[in-house]
Amino acid sequence: MATDYARSLQWTKEETDEFLLQNRTVVTAGTASLVSTAASFPFDSVKSRLQVRDYPSIWACAKSVVREEGFRGFFRGVTIPLITISFVRTSSFSIYYNTKAALHRNGIFDDSSRLIHTALSGAAGGATSGIIISCGSAPFELVKVQRQLEYLIAVQKGLVKKNTSANGGGRTFVPQSGFQAAANIYKNFGGIKGFYMGFPLHMARDTFGTALYFGFYDSIRKLVTRHSTSDSISGPSLYGIPGPVVSFLSGSSAGILSWMILYPVDLIKTKVQRDALAGNPKQFTGWQTFMHMIRERPIVQEEGGKQRILKTDTFLARFLRLYRGLGVSALRSFISHGLTWTLIETISGKITERTGQSVSYAPDAKQEE
Repeated sequence: MATDYARSLQWTKEETDEFLLQNRTVVTAGTASLVSTAASFPFDSVKSRLQVRDYPSIWACAKSVVREEGFRGFFRGVTIPLITISFVRTSSFSIYYNTKAALHRNGIFDDSSRLIHTALSGAAGGATSGIIISCGSAPFELVKVQRQLEYLIAVQKGLVKKNTSANGGGRTFVPQSGFQAAANIYKNFGGIKGFYMGFPLHMARDTFGTALYFGFYDSIRKLVTRHSTSDSISGPSLYGIPGPVVSFLSGSSAGILSWMILYPVDLIKTKVQRDALAGNPKQFTGWQTFMHMIRERPIVQEEGGKQRILKTDTFLARFLRLYRGLGVSALRSFISHGLTWTLIETISGKITERTGQSVSYAPDAKQEE
């Protein structure tokens, strides 16, 4: 009887194929998000620390994390992002595809022969996705930032002395779980509204960032398709470069380009949220933080009590403060977005091979519904 029951739970090939086709976005984007988030999270942790504290280099920041927090510090707060980012990205891709399809059905940006139409339809789908998704993702990202920076926040508030021992001796810092961090934000920062600290910056970053990201990706893939020497179920190849590698480079290029433009907004958002979470009495708005970073000029104390401003402290040097941590962030984007699109295209190809029905995610491709 138990064997008969177990067999009744097994899907036939037709049922499995139908599930894969009907839920292809969940299967592809969900799987890709889980893998890419886990692989890139340590770089995201280092990026957050570089944004709110001066380190001589990326390597110095990484060594500081290991010395003060242990190797686990790189993965502090990873559990919630693994769940939420997978859900958010899957929803984001669904909204992006559906928005583009709706625009094309209504004759808007529907000329696939024109690169500008491809770019604008991708950007419109991305912007729509960013606006909607940011409302739900903001609380989870705030908890992630709190977990990533909780040691630095504890040091800033004087709750723990910086650890100087390689083995963690004398450390009194006890990290929170993600649920504890969320409960503390709810309790100490006004309930639900506390999860939306820095939300205008979060929405601006997600809306414009996602628009640029999908617009860039669709444009890159359109150009690749035009110059492709051959095609496969894993995507078009280019000048002998295999399809999966082309997908990786296309995704990583789109991620890096969009992130370079929006990076200052993300840095300012992180600083605003860090100060709010630390209870800093002198909190700045996003615009005030931007102007402070542009205008602040460090003064050097010389012997005899004289003070002078560094000659190297030019406007360009102050502006580049807005890109502190960009190097590791670009590396994170390279890995995360490259893996995301490689897995999406590869898994889509496997589904096509299994079912015989195309589920290509290339721009303007006709998909089986």
